[in-house]
Amino acid sequence: MSATFLPIGTTDEIGDACYLLTLNGTTLMLDAGVHPQKEGWKSIPEFHLAEGRDIDAILISHCHLDHLGALPIALAHFPHASVLMSEASAVLAPVMLHHTASVMHRRQADGASEAPLYTHDQIDLIDYVFQGMKPHQPFPVFNLDKWDNDLQAQFFDAGHILGASGIWIQGPETTVFYTGDTAYHEQEILPGAKYPEGLVDVLITESTLGADPSAENNRRKDVVQHFARSITEVVQRDGNVLIPAFSLGRTQEMLATLHRLRNEDQIPDVDIYTAGFGDVVSNLYDRTVKYTRRRDPDLRLKNLDILSLPPGDVRRGAHLSRPSIILVSSGMMTEGTMSYRLAEVMLPDPRHGIFFVGYVDPDMPGYQILAHKNEETLQLVPEGPDIPVECTVQRFHFSAHSHRRHLLHLVDRLSPRQVILIHGERGAEGWLRESIQNQHPEIDVVIGEKGREISIG
Repeated sequence: MSATFLPIGTTDEIGDACYLLTLNGTTLMLDAGVHPQKEGWKSIPEFHLAEGRDIDAILISHCHLDHLGALPIALAHFPHASVLMSEASAVLAPVMLHHTASVMHRRQADGASEAPLYTHDQIDLIDYVFQGMKPHQPFPVFNLDKWDNDLQAQFFDAGHILGASGIWIQGPETTVFYTGDTAYHEQEILPGAKYPEGLVDVLITESTLGADPSAENNRRKDVVQHFARSITEVVQRDGNVLIPAFSLGRTQEMLATLHRLRNEDQIPDVDIYTAGFGDVVSNLYDRTVKYTRRRDPDLRLKNLDILSLPPGDVRRGAHLSRPSIILVSSGMMTEGTMSYRLAEVMLPDPRHGIFFVGYVDPDMPGYQILAHKNEETLQLVPEGPDIPVECTVQRFHFSAHSHRRHLLHLVDRLSPRQVILIHGERGAEGWLRESIQNQHPEIDVVIGEKGREISIG
C-alpha cells in the first residue's frame, strides 16, 4: 500500500505548519498551525486539499501557534479524528488556544475586518478530546474505518519548548520521524532533544536555521556572557533594559537565565520585572515539572525573585524610575503591546537598552528597531510619530532550534532512505539538500511544497 506525504500548509517559511502523512491506509495530520504574519482565514492551512480523505488522528508536535493555532478548525473539518500530543502539550494547548481567541476578539473590537476564527465556547467543546501521551513510550494509532492499530507512534522530547516533541511513526513497511521544531542543545531550563535510537526510512525535518552559518558558531555560554556584560553596561549608566520575548518558551528561559546571572553576580542586583500572558505560561512550566525533563528538577519559576509590573500605563512607573530589567511580550513588538509601548519611551533615551533575544519578522516594528542606523528617526507603524533612536539596541542569539550542523548530524544518526525538508526559507532548505546529497548521495532529498504529494518509503 502506497505511503505519501502532503503539505497543506506553508513549507518555505515559518508559517502555518500542517502536513498529511498516509501509511498503510491510515492518514495522520501532523500539526495544524496558523501563519503568524497573516490574519483571518488567510492564516490557516488549505484544509480543502484534504477533502475526500479520512483523517484518523491529528498529532501535535508542540504548542507554538504556527503548529497549534488552527486545531479547532481542523477538528471542524475532521471531527472524528483523535488528537494526540505530549502530556505537557495537553496542559498547554487549551490555554494557548483560549489566549488566541481572546486576542482575535480584541482585534475585532478594535475594528478588524474579519470575525475571529473560533470562540472560547468552541475551544471548550473540543479540548476534552486532547490526549496527552507520555514521552518515549509507544502507543497505537487506530484507523477509524478498520478500527485497527496498524501504526505505532511515540513522542520524543524535542527540547524546543515545554512539551515539544518529535514524532516517530512506525507502519508495517515504513518508519517515519518528524522532528517538529527541535533543539539539539540544552537551554537554561530544558535539556536538549532526544531522538530515536534505531534507523528510520523517512526523516521529515525542520530547516529553520539552514541558511544561517553564524548559528553553528554561537556557543550558548559565550552568548550568555555577552548578554550579561551588555546588561551591566546599561545598568551602570542608570538605564533600563527592555527584553521583548515570546510568552511561551523564551520568557521562561530568560527569567531563569536572568535570575541565575543576578544570583551569580554576573549582572547587577537590580529588580527584574515581567507581566502578561508569559506569567500564565510560567505557572504551567511549574505545574508540569514532575513529568517533563528539566536541567534542574527543583527549579520553580514562581519562587524566583521576579516582580510584576505595576498596573496602569507601562510607560511610567517605578520600573522606569531606577535601573531595572523588564521582560515582556511581544517578542516582535507588535503595535500596542507592552514591549511596543515601552520602546516608544525608551528609544530616545541613550541610558536605556533594548535587547532582542529571538526571531523578529522583517514586517514587524521590532525589526525596524534592529535595522535602524545611528541618528535615524523611526516610524514604528505607518503614520506613527517620528521617534529618534538614541538607546542601545542589540540582538542575542538565544535559539531554540537546532543549527544546520546538528540537523546534518541527525541525518547521519538516523540514516534515512529519504529526507523531506520543511519549515524554513528556500535558501535554508536548499543548503541542507545540497549538503545531505554531498555527504549521502544514496539519500533521496526532497523539499516539501504546499499541495504537492510526495511518495515516501
